[in-house]
Order: sequence, then C-alpha cells, then structure tokens
Amino acid sequence: MTSKKDMIKFVVMQTNYTEDEAEQKLQENEYNYVNVIKNYLNPNFTKKKTPEKKRSTNEKMMDEIRGFMDTANRQYIQRKDQKEKNDAIQAKIYEKFLEQKKIHTSCVYSPPTQNSCSKNCPNPMCPGLLGNNNKYIKEDPNKKLEPIIEVLSE
Repeated sequence: MTSKKDMIKFVVMQTNYTEDEAEQKLQENEYNYVNVIKNYLNPNFTKKKTPEKKRSTNEKMMDEIRGFMDTANRQYIQRKDQKEKNDAIQAKIYEKFLEQKKIHTSCVYSPPTQNSCSKNCPNPMCPGLLGNNNKYIKEDPNKKLEPIIEVLSE
C-alpha cells in the first residue's frame, strides 16, 4: 500500500473507525497501518513494557551475599534475644530455689559443687538423689504408702 487513501480504506475495512478517525490514527502512528490495527485490537499494545535492568554477575553475587548476611544477622539477633530471655527465667528459678533452701536448711543440693541430695529432701525445688543412671530420684514426703495385701485364693 503506497497511497494514504489506500491505507485509510484498509484501516476502515479492518476496524470500526470512520475515515477521519482512521486518518488521525494513521498520523499518530506515522502511517504504520499495522500498528493502528494492533492498537484497535489491543489498546495496551503501545504501552511499552519496562525492561528489567540487566545486572552484571558481580551485582547478582553481591545481592545474594547481602541477602544471606541480612538473614544471618536477623537470626543471630533472634537467638541472642531468646538466650537473654532463657537466662532471665533461669535466674528467677534459681532465686526461688535459694529462697526455698533458706526455709529448708536440711537440703544440701548446691549446683555445681553438690549435684545430689537425699531422696527425702523436703525442699520442693530440690531434684533429689542423683542415681547411677544420671536420673534424679525423689520421693514425695506427703505421699502415703498403701500396704500391699495379697489375697490367697483357695
């Protein structure tokens, strides 16, 4: 198509544009009738997609390292905060233990120097006697033993 009139007729045949609209659209698109028809079919055709910035290999590596270090730092801070909370809880428990130890003077449990006490220790916070299997044994002083009675059947 060499003449403007032929292009206008072609655009009018392919679209619902009038001759005036077709001529105006052709002028806007520098008489590229293919683009005029594509714009008619898809109004978003002329909107150019913003191309992603191409990054060099070094930029990609530094971005990954930065992300890794940010994650590692965040996790370190979380572990540090959790350790501080755990230490505070342990300190409170130890203070309660020391208060109970003042009340129950017969308790000899005193970590880390003395890791065992008697299994009848009245201190409720004392773990009791350290057994051979490294497990503590403690009897409840308030628990009453029930006699075992066997019934003989004849």
